[in-house]
Amino acid sequence: MNLRRLRQILKVLGDDTRLRIINVLNRRELTVKDICNILKINQPAISKHLFRLRLLKIVLDRREGNFMYYRLNTDSDEGEIVKFILSRFSEVKTFLVDRAYIKKRPKNK
Repeated sequence: MNLRRLRQILKVLGDDTRLRIINVLNRRELTVKDICNILKINQPAISKHLFRLRLLKIVLDRREGNFMYYRLNTDSDEGEIVKFILSRFSEVKTFLVDRAYIKKRPKNK
């Protein structure tokens, strides 16, 4: 990884919503609708943020029928940066609230 790539990744992660998205995706694979419900943010906004995260390969996607599922790309340099951020700052109040909401929701099948 070069300095330019690191700067791009850190810049993309310098947004509250994107940090919240990686926080909830750290727990499990989710659809856009799931993420919208957890974060209480509209679908176009979430899709825009997911696009930026996918562009830098921080988040991966897969299609299953009519649904697109998103997950963290943990097997990469980008994933190492994300894992560090999430482990070091896991007790941020907003992250705790978002994760508590996930625990209340049943897992998608």
